[in-house]
Amino acid sequence: MNNEGGLPRGMLAVERKSGHVARWLIAAIREGRYKVGEKLPPERTLAGMLNVSRTAVREALSVLQTMGIVEPRVGDGTYLVGIPPAEIGVDEALDALEESGTLYQVWQVRRELESILARLAAETASPKDLSLVHRALLDLETAVASGDPDEYLEANNRFHLAVAEAGKNPFLRRALLPLLEITKFQLARHVTSGYVSSHAAQLVEKHQEILNALRSGSPALVEEVLKRHFAKTDEVFLNR
Repeated sequence: MNNEGGLPRGMLAVERKSGHVARWLIAAIREGRYKVGEKLPPERTLAGMLNVSRTAVREALSVLQTMGIVEPRVGDGTYLVGIPPAEIGVDEALDALEESGTLYQVWQVRRELESILARLAAETASPKDLSLVHRALLDLETAVASGDPDEYLEANNRFHLAVAEAGKNPFLRRALLPLLEITKFQLARHVTSGYVSSHAAQLVEKHQEILNALRSGSPALVEEVLKRHFAKTDEVFLNR
């Protein structure tokens, strides 16, 4: 039985849920349910509509993103930017996204881009830029206090985007955006509510260290702090 035009419940146990979500979205787009330029429903809404986890929705959106169909905008949502071609390799894209090497390579690129932008931010950030990073840190503290892993991951992305924007290089920032979203779905498998609660102080402290380094105006210090910050995440992608 379908859930409001969504996925057949029995079928979900047979095939990968993220693949079903991707196919459902592709069909909905082709039927005109969503138009180019429109924002798609939030992950939580789609997960409820389709009786799947938010992780399955996130994986499906990552696949559509790699195909140029949707575009995530950190802190705003996911927008439809293209119409799916007649023949589309959803399974192949999911397999590629699942490969450990592929995800680690994406993480490597994200890590290097963030380091460059953060070093630039240390040199060029204005008081207003630093205020926005501080605001993002306060939002992250609130998310950590809630214990909700999805809220934390969203706030974490907003913080890193605020740092990137302070680097004032729109080309590098634009390149970073999809990497934030692609890596978020892998982190979601590791960051549970228990993890957020048990590491609350550390999660806030390590982001505070990044802000402090930016305020120092020292690119070398920023690079050193980020290297420590990213070390734990390296383990997540290497030991999947």
